[in-house]
Amino acid sequence: MSIKFFITSLLMYLVFISTYVSAATIEINDSRATPEYWINRSANGDKILLSPQQISKFNANILSKDEYAADLENYPAVVSTDKVNALIKEAEYDLYTGEHYVSDDVTVRYAVTVERGDIRLLPQSWNGDIYDDIQGTAIDPAEAVAVLLESKDGKFVFVQSRYYMGWLNKSIIAFTNRETWLHYVNPKDFIIITANKKAIEINGKNVLFQMGAKIPLKNTKITDNNYWITRFPTSVNGQLKEVDAFIWNDETINKGFLNCTENNFIRQAFKFLGDVYGWGGLQESVDCSAFTQNIYRSMGLEIPRDADRQEGCMPIFAVFNDVTTAERFDIVKRAPIGSLLFKPGHVMMNLGQDDNGNSLVIHSASSYFDNGNKIYIRKVIVSDLHYKNSSGVETIDGLTGISFYGR
Repeated sequence: MSIKFFITSLLMYLVFISTYVSAATIEINDSRATPEYWINRSANGDKILLSPQQISKFNANILSKDEYAADLENYPAVVSTDKVNALIKEAEYDLYTGEHYVSDDVTVRYAVTVERGDIRLLPQSWNGDIYDDIQGTAIDPAEAVAVLLESKDGKFVFVQSRYYMGWLNKSIIAFTNRETWLHYVNPKDFIIITANKKAIEINGKNVLFQMGAKIPLKNTKITDNNYWITRFPTSVNGQLKEVDAFIWNDETINKGFLNCTENNFIRQAFKFLGDVYGWGGLQESVDCSAFTQNIYRSMGLEIPRDADRQEGCMPIFAVFNDVTTAERFDIVKRAPIGSLLFKPGHVMMNLGQDDNGNSLVIHSASSYFDNGNKIYIRKVIVSDLHYKNSSGVETIDGLTGISFYGR
């Protein structure tokens, strides 16, 4: 090997190492990246922060503000022409083509998802791009959707779910009557998934759920063999057929919602630690706002799906206008554990202060910038608020506001 080749190789290796070290600086990997660290210092611990009545009030307030969400229990049987066209235009955003314009009022059809699927901004399948601009969000199995129309090729349906609207592959839904549908809209007895995600075998097929997914119960008590018996939707020629699904009662399941506590915000958030960043729910994972939404919904708090709407609809703890960096840190230090910190296009969950008084957050991070270079990190991490954007501005100085669950 020549000296020139050796030196060139060494320089390339040093550049690689320096990039790797730089890329690792945003992620905290010591004891502060464990739930135990934060649970042990939580002031309120397992104290219940919101009662069921307060949570219902919180959810009603969110619903009144979030134009993407819907009160499915009171959803109209017929939706006007103008309303349907407005919903399609809103969902398709700047991709709107008018191709699926309707000229008559629409009679709603009722359906339930039978597997996890993607709600798309246009009636097109995922093309494999991990930052696919047409991806809206993912939807869990056993979710009720109001079907407003079909795509011209008959492969997609435009749906309204409880927290999102858009185009859904027709193959993952089963049509039913309104009475049965309402059992999925608002089940009286249910279990939720408390793991970051969980695959459950239904009729010999693994069905994937994410945290906070709700499954209606058939029986309200655990069987002698420690199973829950659930009412699970399957599709037979596109029509809903319910089957008994036996789900093992372990730490990944809870009957009803978890209590809204600081420790549960911490416990639930850390279950995602290290998971891949999943744009719009792609790659069977979460992006920044799906991460926070799933944590909140495991405690019954129905916050919007997207970060900007979370910031705009949730109770405000602070808005950052004309304040210094020191004042910003002081505000963050007063923010409750579990509150959400926003900067343009991104949301993070507040953990509190470490032993040195540094404010730390946990979030599903896509990338950050170092010396003008974009570094992809693409996973759920714990970090401080010093990492920078493309303009070299630290996150603390780019914060626009803090929202929380209210009191």
